Amino acid sequence: MGELSLDGTVQNVRGILPMALRAHAEGFRGIILPRGNAREAALVEGLEVIGVNKLKEAVGFLEGTDQIAPTKINIREEFLNNLEQYDLDFSDVKGQEAVKRALMIAACGQHNVIMVGPPGSGKTMLAKRMPSIIPPMTLEEALETTKIHSVAGKMGRETGLVTLRPFRSPHHTISDVAVVLNEGCYMLRNIY
Repeated sequence: MGELSLDGTVQNVRGILPMALRAHAEGFRGIILPRGNAREAALVEGLEVIGVNKLKEAVGFLEGTDQIAPTKINIREEFLNNLEQYDLDFSDVKGQEAVKRALMIAACGQHNVIMVGPPGSGKTMLAKRMPSIIPPMTLEEALETTKIHSVAGKMGRETGLVTLRPFRSPHHTISDVAVVLNEGCYMLRNIY
C-alpha cells in the first residue's frame, strides 16, 4: 500500500489503519507500505508490517536480497504510555468558578454543554481543557478514533495511536450543512 512517486519513492497515504485491519481480517500475513505509515499499521496485532522508503527496497525485500525488520508496537504499552498526556489542563484555569463547576458536573454526568458569551470570555479556553477532566478513552475508543484520524489524514509521522479525546473548534460562521458534512461525522464519533 502506498503512493508511488515518479522517482520511485513511496509516499504516505491516508487510511492505513483501516486497510491494515482489513488485510488482517482477509488472512494476509503481512503488508508492505510507506515507512511513515508503518507505526500506524503496526497497531494491528498479528500482521507483519514492512516499512519502505523506495520501491527498490520493496522489490529487494520480496526477492530476498534485502532484509527489512518489521515494525512492531506493543499496543497496550503504547496506549498506557500516552494516556492522559494533555498539553492543556483544567487546573490551569484561574477564576471562572461557576463555569468550572458546571463543566465538572457535565463531565461527571456525561451531559452536553453549550457555552454562550462574548468573545474573550474564556469559552474556548475552557472547552480545550475539558478532555483533561473527562474519563480517559478505552483502548477500543482509541482505535476507533485513530481510524477516523487516519482516514481524515490527521495522523502525524510518529503517531501510532490517538489516546486523547480530540477537540474540534469550527468557526462561528460555519453553516449547519458544513457542520454535518465536514465536522459532524468526526465530532459524533468522538463526543463523550
